[in-house]
Amino acid sequence: MKLYIDKNLYLDSNKVNLIGEFCAFCADQLPITGNFEIYITSDRKSHGITTTAAYEVKNNVCRVYGKNRALVDICRSIAHEMTHMMQDETGLLTGHIQDAGGFHEDQANAKAGELIKRFAKSKEGRRAIYEGRSYRA
Repeated sequence: MKLYIDKNLYLDSNKVNLIGEFCAFCADQLPITGNFEIYITSDRKSHGITTTAAYEVKNNVCRVYGKNRALVDICRSIAHEMTHMMQDETGLLTGHIQDAGGFHEDQANAKAGELIKRFAKSKEGRRAIYEGRSYRA
């Protein structure tokens, strides 16, 4: 796993560590077997993000927009895109993939919510995932 966090998000070391733990937790729980990269950025355009996050099919790369978002929302986007990564690794990303609704999106949305809750309950201190925004003006 490689995690890249844009310095312009001004995340403190506790939040960076929590995000790293969350990514590893998701990889274990889904499970993700291959190497992967996650980029958390303050700039959508340079990363090709049109909403809050994107997954690059066959590349195991997730890109998440983090500016002015709560830490839990960033992590939910990570979990959502990592679920697409798991779908990709297991051969489920085939045929027409709807942008909203449908099997792929419904599974990613449900799994992301589940992973957030399981992570928060998994160890002391992980409830901090629910705290604060990631960007200072």
